[in-house]
Amino acid sequence: MGKPTATRVADMRKFHNKSKLGCKQCKTRRIKCDEARPLCRKCAHASLECSFLLDDVAKRADTQTHITPTSEKNCDEVQAACAKGQHTALSSLSVSTRPVNSQPLATLDMLDERFSALHIRLWRHFEHDFYQHQKELYPGLDELVALFLDTSLTTPYLLDGLLAYAAVHKSTVYEFHQSSYLLEAKRLQTRALALYNSERPVLSDETCLPMFLFSSLLSHHTMFEVRLEGQEDLRLAVDAITQSIPIQRGLHAIARAAWPMFTEQTQQTFIRSCQRETALVEGAPRPTEECDALLAHLERASFGPLYKHMCCSAVTDLQKRFNALSMGDTHSSWAAIQDWLVAVPAGYVELLKSFQPEALVILAYFAVLLHYGAEHWFIGDLGVRLISLISENLGPHWREWLEWPIRATMDRPNPYRGKD
Repeated sequence: MGKPTATRVADMRKFHNKSKLGCKQCKTRRIKCDEARPLCRKCAHASLECSFLLDDVAKRADTQTHITPTSEKNCDEVQAACAKGQHTALSSLSVSTRPVNSQPLATLDMLDERFSALHIRLWRHFEHDFYQHQKELYPGLDELVALFLDTSLTTPYLLDGLLAYAAVHKSTVYEFHQSSYLLEAKRLQTRALALYNSERPVLSDETCLPMFLFSSLLSHHTMFEVRLEGQEDLRLAVDAITQSIPIQRGLHAIARAAWPMFTEQTQQTFIRSCQRETALVEGAPRPTEECDALLAHLERASFGPLYKHMCCSAVTDLQKRFNALSMGDTHSSWAAIQDWLVAVPAGYVELLKSFQPEALVILAYFAVLLHYGAEHWFIGDLGVRLISLISENLGPHWREWLEWPIRATMDRPNPYRGKD
């Protein structure tokens, strides 16, 4: 028998049936699996439902703890755990993929440090400058700022969290010293988390307010870190977003469990702080059809039912957030953004991690929601930059899919509000 030809050798190498690590689809097709997770490249190229993806989603659902719930159902479980007096640890809230500098992060040794003149300036910034920057948007914010300051004086972890928040905000105002303020914010946030976990607070009538305030600060702080990561690199931006999702879910669950414990007076303080002078656009609610074109594209696309279900579920829930935003000022743009991050299916998050084009398009639609929240200092132009990065990454083939997000971000932020 003669020596095999190059073509025959290629045919012989095409099939592989001895790998025990490949996905089920590649084994069935008898081709070599590259074992990339959460979706192997062979399945992604063929638009098949990779078993790795399904396994990872199931595994994540089984292993998620009460700290980082993966769905609204899990948030309910966190709320129930909090109500039973169980401590919710916050081990890490950083979504940054690169360190601020090479110095080690804070340890428990920091807990004995004295406050410096810088910390007094940060306190003053939160008390005065932060309020001055935000009062045009939220005239009732003065009550909430006073509540933060008063509560922090008796809650060490909240005090450090407040100072970290002030440092982050100050970095956006005094950009010449941005790196210094960001470094101090990282240090203070780490110290705040160490204090929180050493204190091990459980929700009660006495602790519900500082825990709620702390989770509010951290949710804004976490989104700001996403904004920092989303400057010029789509991969860094996607990594930061996917890392922030379980954090936002855990913080949201703590806040939701704390809310019923407040007195009516305290609840009204929060409600008044969210009221705005800028009115909604007059007239009937606008048609809620932001995601119609995207759903139509997904329905026509030729990929498996599981993949399609994950994408359509994420889009359907995103449309709910646009709907809520169009109905009235009882639902702010930040609430809509956070609600989607809390409710988005875990399967979609896995698709996004693997940079699937359809998942990136859905992220572009979510970026419009971010654009509508651009007035929030911790969001800024993140939405516009995300859409630009996604469009550049996907190329002209996906231009039709991205038509609405690109067009929507050419308008002024949040069309559901009247002119300032």
